[in-house]
Amino acid sequence: MTTSTSPETGTGHGKPRAALAALGWSAAVTAAVVALGYASYRWAATVNPLQPLPGSPWPYLATWGAFCLACCLLLRWSTGFGGIDGAAQAIGAMAFAGIRTSLAHRPDLALLWAYGSLALALAAVAAVFWRLRHRSP
Repeated sequence: MTTSTSPETGTGHGKPRAALAALGWSAAVTAAVVALGYASYRWAATVNPLQPLPGSPWPYLATWGAFCLACCLLLRWSTGFGGIDGAAQAIGAMAFAGIRTSLAHRPDLALLWAYGSLALALAAVAAVFWRLRHRSP
C-alpha cells in the first residue's frame, strides 16, 4: 500500500513533484524571457527604439537568464512551491527590462554580476524570513 500526499503537507511523494514542477515553471519563464530578449536584440533596428550595439548579446542574456532562474526558484521555494498570482509576469518583466537596458548600454559584466548578486542575496534573506514567518505548524 503506497500513499501519496499533497505538496502542501511536505510528506510523502508530493514534495519532489512540487520541486520538479517549480523547476520546470522557473525554466519556462527564464527561457521565454531570454527568447524575448534575443528577439528584442535581433530586430532592434527594425521595430524597436533600441539600437543594437556591436558585440554579442549572449553574455548579457546568460547573465539575466541566470538571475531570472534564481529569482523564480527563490520565489517558488519561499511560497512553498505554490507560487503567487502574477509572479511570473513580475519576474519576467523585470528581467526583460534588465536585458533591454543592458543591451542598450552594455555595462561591464562584472559590475552587473556584483549588483545582481547583491540584489539576489537580499531577496534570499527576505525569502527566508517570509518562509519562517509563514511556516505551517
